[in-house]
Amino acid sequence: MEVSIVIVNYKTAELLDTCIGSIYEHSEGFSFEIIVVDNNSEDESKNLITNKFPSVKWMDMSSNMGFGCANNKGIINSAGDYILLLNSDTELYENTILETLRYYCFLENKNQKIGFLGCQIKHQDGRLQPSCNYYWSGIREAFEEHPVGIKILQHWLKIPKLRSIDKYKKLNSNHEVIWLGVPFALINSRVLKKYNFDEQFFMYSEDEELNFRLSKNGFKHFYFSKYGIYHHIGASTKSSDARSKQITISKWLYIKKSRGSNYFRLYKMIYRSALKWNYRYSKNNKYKIELDWLNDFDEMYKKSLESKTSINCYK
Repeated sequence: MEVSIVIVNYKTAELLDTCIGSIYEHSEGFSFEIIVVDNNSEDESKNLITNKFPSVKWMDMSSNMGFGCANNKGIINSAGDYILLLNSDTELYENTILETLRYYCFLENKNQKIGFLGCQIKHQDGRLQPSCNYYWSGIREAFEEHPVGIKILQHWLKIPKLRSIDKYKKLNSNHEVIWLGVPFALINSRVLKKYNFDEQFFMYSEDEELNFRLSKNGFKHFYFSKYGIYHHIGASTKSSDARSKQITISKWLYIKKSRGSNYFRLYKMIYRSALKWNYRYSKNNKYKIELDWLNDFDEMYKKSLESKTSINCYK
């Protein structure tokens, strides 16, 4: 078996149907299996997919354990030499998996330690979506949101913000990236089975954390521009206050786990100060809300460790 395609599903029956159908339609020249791990959707997903695609390996989680945990179950039960982590809200329109696999093998043959390899991600109208990231989240990013940091870095030193990096500039060329996000990430199964996802993350930032651990161990991440997929962005997740909190809390969890407690204390000090200053000037209530989240974070982290569960802001 050459490639195991692992897809996590949570209440995305129609999207998943389209995704899997496109895999069978546009994948040839290599052997593959499709593993769907369902996070206790309690909808029509299982019946729809298993009846329509009987060769799909369906795995049920007893509850919604989060994105990383579900992926780990699929990873452990995979048989392929390579693993493709694929979002349920994606759609293939060409033989992207084969061509990406060939490029991955090409990079491996150059005696490089390869982590994740991604491809072009597009809207259905052909516009490109950025999936490449060129910096790690951390103190500098927080300082750039502080009025003092803006004054020093941008006004005095003329240093552009990290967030001003043009993520579209290199999307038509193959290149190395700092870290690669899903929806499409190919990797050698031996590597992924050794490192896998940190299950303290319920959703968001688990991909950056895994990329970071791989990078610390000498692996490099790459982007392949010659082939692509469609990503129906936003179709599988809806905006909500809980989602905003989950994104923010997961980012802080990543910084704490990847950089250590002392680094995180300094990060929190800068970030808390930035929130206070920005609230003072703008009176925008979102800064006050984030301050409350920041004050709650340490207790959430402690409870997560004690219970050996992820930090889930949707409960």
